[in-house]
Amino acid sequence: MEENKGRSTRILEWDELIKKSRSPKEELLMQSVYRLEPAYWVGVKLLEDSLYGAFCFHRGTDVKRRVASAAFLLDEQAFLLVIIKDENDVLHHLTEIPADAAEMQDRLESVFEGILKHAKQKVEEMEKYLIDMEQEIVGGRISRNRNRSIFECKRLLTVWKNDYMQFLNMIEGINGLEEKKKDTQKKILNEEAACYFRIYENKLRHLTEENQFLYEELVHIREALDAALSYEQNRIMKLFTTVTTIFMPLSLIAGWYGMNFEGMPELQWKYGYGFVSLLSILVVVACFWFFRKKKLF
Repeated sequence: MEENKGRSTRILEWDELIKKSRSPKEELLMQSVYRLEPAYWVGVKLLEDSLYGAFCFHRGTDVKRRVASAAFLLDEQAFLLVIIKDENDVLHHLTEIPADAAEMQDRLESVFEGILKHAKQKVEEMEKYLIDMEQEIVGGRISRNRNRSIFECKRLLTVWKNDYMQFLNMIEGINGLEEKKKDTQKKILNEEAACYFRIYENKLRHLTEENQFLYEELVHIREALDAALSYEQNRIMKLFTTVTTIFMPLSLIAGWYGMNFEGMPELQWKYGYGFVSLLSILVVVACFWFFRKKKLF
């Protein structure tokens, strides 16, 4: 275990914690995980003279599958974190914290800021994806699969929102318990760590607001898509209506001169067929010119 100025910090894998010779704090952490399995419980609680916390994350849009979970024990002198489950390397960045981050404050920032950075990257990627999607819709590049893409983004943002809110509630719990403990007994955290968690809470709150903004942006994109689809359908219907209107006079002419009454002057006329053909062409040209002038197509 790393020691620096009386403070101990350690990040372990679950298998490593089980197999190693454990200190009293590590034993307390392991027993706490057994009692409060992170697969079913997330949050923070007061445990003897320490704070025990557990959190988890989902991957993709499956709201029932937790692919990453971890638990930690935190007090004024020690910070112990154990990675219990990490499918798809969701928490792999925690094990890549540089060895020179020996101070507990440095280790706290490395762990929690690493989680925040990973979350912000996902939010930024989603924001860029939504901007590109909206630009394509406004530019008239409409795909019938857009509704499915919007729905998948909505599900993904919902999963993120739940994960971020659970994590925010845990940080709020740390600050709340520390404030309550400070008013009654000895503090659990040193002043530097307590100040960091108050700042970190604001950062997480800002992240949840960004996630909510993207969720609302999806509503506007869906409305833009519906408007674009309606416009496209109206444009097609207008074209069909215009074409139908152009050929209606031809139907009238064909019906009129197809009656073959004996008294019709053009029936026995040598140039009757040519006259009707020329009349039909003139009607089509006149209708075409009129609709083009009115910008109907």
